[in-house]
Amino acid sequence: MLIGGALAAVLGGCAGGFPGTDRPFSPGPVRPLEEWRAHAPGSRRLVDHRLWDRFLSKYRRLRSDHVPMLPYGEIPTAEWELLDTYLSTLAATPVHTLDRPEQYAFWLNLHNALVVRLIGRAYLVLSVRDIDFGDGTPWGRPIVEVEGHPLSLSDIRNGILRAYWRDGRVHYGLCYGAVGSPGLLAQGFTGANVDRLLDEQALDFVNHPRGVWTDGRTATLSSLYEWYAEDLGGSRGAILSHLRLYALPGLRRNLSDDVAVNYAYDWSLNDVTGSLG
Repeated sequence: MLIGGALAAVLGGCAGGFPGTDRPFSPGPVRPLEEWRAHAPGSRRLVDHRLWDRFLSKYRRLRSDHVPMLPYGEIPTAEWELLDTYLSTLAATPVHTLDRPEQYAFWLNLHNALVVRLIGRAYLVLSVRDIDFGDGTPWGRPIVEVEGHPLSLSDIRNGILRAYWRDGRVHYGLCYGAVGSPGLLAQGFTGANVDRLLDEQALDFVNHPRGVWTDGRTATLSSLYEWYAEDLGGSRGAILSHLRLYALPGLRRNLSDDVAVNYAYDWSLNDVTGSLG
């Protein structure tokens, strides 16, 4: 597997330093990875996410504007080692023996825990996009091996989650380690809670200014809705309809089909190191 020491070696050869705004984010196409098509309908096998739950409950903090953050610089080495243990457990999981909801939770948690560990090893960076594996991004190089298959963050996102679930809500469950991203929850996903938590995340993000902000004439949407428009219906009207499903009444009134739309995203690291909050 490529986590732990091997991930450190990968990071040891990476470059960084140019601002994320200089490099437009490219989400990449949906390309199903055939080896992850298999699942076991009705399987009762569960994945143990307690170490991830422990990490989140201990270190996730809400900033004053209710953006979830992590104090990367304050997390002790022993805690990072426990996170490595969790990632090793996931890497050893026979994913094909799980049912679809349990797989959904597995891949969401794996992606998010890998992003957190990646940032922890590269710290101090000002943005996850300052981590460069040689192609200008942290997304495309394999950093974990599951069932003998090396996987990158892009593989998990585009080749598995977007490919096999076709659920626009998946983007509310993926954390990019950025202030503008949907944030980490105080608990991990499980097969039993994944549907409910994705709806809760959608409700939270849509009704927070980093998701949608409007003055009644113009709506500034998270760039997630531009990058992943095809997952939300493909058109401006479909995106607005999706947003109205989760918008509270005051916001919903300002999301008419004729509202002017633009997009923005804050790639600043979701780091709260040194904060008393």
